[in-house]
Amino acid sequence: MPFSWTAATAGTPRAVVLIVAVLLFQALGLAVLAGWYIYDLIVAEPLSRGGAVFMAGLLILLAGWMSVLGSALFRGYRWPRSAVLVFQLLMVILSISFLSNGALAGGLVMLLPGAMVLVALFTKPVVDHATRTTRDSR
Repeated sequence: MPFSWTAATAGTPRAVVLIVAVLLFQALGLAVLAGWYIYDLIVAEPLSRGGAVFMAGLLILLAGWMSVLGSALFRGYRWPRSAVLVFQLLMVILSISFLSNGALAGGLVMLLPGAMVLVALFTKPVVDHATRTTRDSR
């Protein structure tokens, strides 16, 4: 049976789908950045090989964690909301430093999704959806 996006999101509020989509795109961006670090390790000579390996590993872990958060939030668990909130606040803080240094594109790419997720996290449909504890079964 082919995958149906409509059937997969039935009963899930649109704000939750928006948050999960932003989280998955951010995870994809982190994974691409990790790939860039790995490519740089192979092709070029980085300033610090250990630092580049550490950053690549950290970015891969962050990408995986963002995917886990999106999956858990989509399934209705309440625990990912706080982790998503912290990550998006960090994104907004980083975007302000980018914007103040004149990197408008990079700052907006971090600011707009982060702000959208921060606003959407506190809407009533998202709060009502994210009430599942680990012991509940749906």
